[in-house]
Amino acid sequence: MTDDATNEGWVKLLDEMDAMAAEFDEDGWETLSMAAGDAAPVGPEEGQTDHHGYSYVVPGDAADRFAELFDSDGFPRTEVYRAATPSHLFLLTVVLDPATETAILVAGALDRSELGTCQEHAEESGRTYTHLLRVDGTHLGSFEHADPEPFFPAE
Repeated sequence: MTDDATNEGWVKLLDEMDAMAAEFDEDGWETLSMAAGDAAPVGPEEGQTDHHGYSYVVPGDAADRFAELFDSDGFPRTEVYRAATPSHLFLLTVVLDPATETAILVAGALDRSELGTCQEHAEESGRTYTHLLRVDGTHLGSFEHADPEPFFPAE
């Protein structure tokens, strides 16, 4: 992220995430907000049809807290907020577990020139995934999303 529009987009995304997290907190939800240190679209790996989507690297304390909150059977609701510049897609993914009143918010900035393969596989399969990783590459957990359309910029 080097240009002013990209930096401004990132700051706006983080401000929006903080505001949403504050609303969940005020309503009594357990909330975790994470700004990804790195984010990238990924295509499926050989033999793994469920690998495509977005991969987010989250720092230590956030990764530890995510590991405590994550439930592979939980978080049935997803909300996606996006904005774009010519070079970047800014994505705020909010996964919600109403039963436990837990909300996890993940913000990332993705290079639009790298979305092609990821988007093709999402459209073909009718789903996409959010993968959370530690800085050392350890996989923390993944969320499956049945509607991939909100995850990609409108043409």
